[in-house]
Amino acid sequence: MKLNAKLLAIIGKRIPAIYDVIPRGPQGWISQVALNPQPLPPGHLGAALATDFIRSAWLADRGSLDLKQVFDDLDDWCPTRPKKIKLPPWWPPIPEPEPHPEWFVEFHLGFAARLAVSVWELGDTSLAQSLNKAMERSLTVIETTNY
Repeated sequence: MKLNAKLLAIIGKRIPAIYDVIPRGPQGWISQVALNPQPLPPGHLGAALATDFIRSAWLADRGSLDLKQVFDDLDDWCPTRPKKIKLPPWWPPIPEPEPHPEWFVEFHLGFAARLAVSVWELGDTSLAQSLNKAMERSLTVIETTNY
C-alpha cells in the first residue's frame, strides 16, 4: 500500500495525531530517544551505542572496508572506566553528584547484551566474529571492575 501525500494531508488536518505514525525513514537508537528530557539509564545508553556501533561495523563490512578503523574507535563508543581527576580542595564549589556505583557495569552490560543479540542473529560470519571481540572487551571490563 503506497502512502498518498495528499490523503495524509487531508487526514492530518482532521486528526493531527496521524503524523505520529508516519514513518520518517531510518533512525538510530540515539536519535529516537533524543527528545527525551530524562537521561537514559546506563544499560539503555549502552544498548543504544551498541546499536549505532553495529550499524557502523555493518556498513564498513558491506562496503568491503577494513573493520580496523571501526574497532580503533571502540574506546570512543564503549569507554574504559575514567580516572578520578584530582582537583584543588576549593574546586568545584558545589560537588557534582556522583552516579550510582554500578552505572559503568550497567553501561557495559547493555552494550554487550545488544552485541550478543546481533552476533546470534548474524550466525557464523566474519562480522559476527568481529563483533564478538567487542563483546568480549565489554565482558572483560565488567569482570575487572571493582566497586
